[in-house]
Formats: sequence, C-alpha cells, structure tokens
Amino acid sequence: MAVAEQQYDTIQGPYDYIREASIALIERENVHEKVAPFIKNARILELACGSGFYTYSFLEWGASSVLGVDISSVMINEARRIGKEVSFIQADCSIPKAYDGGPFDIVFGAWLLNYAPDRAGLVNMFRNIAMNLKDGGRFVSVTVPPSSNPIDSVNAEANARPMPAGSGYLIYNHIKDVEDGIFFRVHGETPVGDLNFECYHLKKELYEEAAREAGLKGKLEWDVTKVPERYLKGEGPGGASLVELETYKTIPNYGVLTIVK
Repeated sequence: MAVAEQQYDTIQGPYDYIREASIALIERENVHEKVAPFIKNARILELACGSGFYTYSFLEWGASSVLGVDISSVMINEARRIGKEVSFIQADCSIPKAYDGGPFDIVFGAWLLNYAPDRAGLVNMFRNIAMNLKDGGRFVSVTVPPSSNPIDSVNAEANARPMPAGSGYLIYNHIKDVEDGIFFRVHGETPVGDLNFECYHLKKELYEEAAREAGLKGKLEWDVTKVPERYLKGEGPGGASLVELETYKTIPNYGVLTIVK
C-alpha cells in the first residue's frame, strides 16, 4: 500500500475540496442511513480514515468512540487538526493487524477495498477487518459499484458524467485489464489543484468470495448511490446540476457493502 500513501500525501488539499461536492455529501448521507440502526454507543474502527470526512460524524451520529487508521501521515495530521476526540494510528490497512481497543462493534472503510489489486489483496483486507470486528459486529464500506463486469461500469460512469463536472469533479479512465477486474485512473480538477490516483475495480463476486474466505460469514448486502429527494428538487448542497444528479439513478457512483461477522 506504499503507492496509496504516496498518492494521498500529495493530494490532500484537492481531495478535501472534492469531498464537499454533492455526490460526496450524498455518500455520507447514505452511510448515515445505513449505520443509524446500530451506531448508538458503538465503538468504531475506521480504516482508511483519510482527513476525517467521516470520522467526527460518527461521534455526532451516536458512536461512543472512534479509532482512525490511515497509511498517509499527511491525511492523519489533517484529521487530528479537526478535533481531539478521536485517536489515530498510521498503518497499512491492507495488512492484518489487531489494533488496541478491539474487537470493535463496527469496522468502517470508505474507499479502501478498491486499492486491493487482486483476490489475495482483498482477502488480506477482509482478514484485517475480521480480526478487529467482534462476533455479530458489522463491517460497512463505501467502494466501487457492485458489478460483474467492471469495465462496463467504469465506461458507463465516464460517459454519463464527463468533464468538467464529472462525478463531483472526478472522471474515470480505464488503464488496463487485470484478473477479475480492471485498473483505472481517477482524475479531478479543482480550484486548489488537480488530483490523480489509481485503483482497482474488481468483480462483485470476488468481493463476496474474499470476505467469506477471510471469516466474515454473516449477512452480506449491497446498496448503491441513493440521491435524497431534496437534491432532485434543487435543494441540496454541493453544487451538482440536476443533470448530474439524475444520472445517479441508473449509473451509481459507488456501492455500500455491509457484512455481519
């Protein structure tokens, strides 16, 4: 995961900017709706916490504590700057490791699983999750949309939401095919700088098989982008056009994967 560290160390400013776009705010609302039934007094481990886009929201939503983990020291330093109520650890979330304070009620990871390059990488990530999640606890993740044909998913995204708006300022370009998926580049242009990073879209079935192999045996379900009605009435923040927002109804920007241990 050293490549991920290098990517995010250099794009923290533009990355934080795009996380204020409508689709990022919608993503956070979708996550809130998902975790609301079981977050009260929960102890949360947040993997790939970045600069804290979700971290402090978990406390506002009712969690009792949050431990944030990220590979990027730049991102963690920014997350620490926001508040003092959360503990942070710099670590590679792709390597199985039992963190102090575990096991946790909820393990959360937004835009983590898409950095696994193959089955072995996914299994290791899921093993890290399973190792730190209590029996009966829930893993919740935001990742690429669930698809049995990732190239079609990425191409549909690029065609439906081209530059300059993209999907919250981001566009997606296929780089090469890999076993069980594709390797692709994400590009964005913002007033505070451009950003580029590269990641993987692996088949939905591989995610599910890897989770089971790693020990997450309970209920597994996928959700996708759900735009709140007020956005479609022009009343949502973040600046997205109605044209962009309407496309998410048929071409989701992300999947939300929930698995019970």
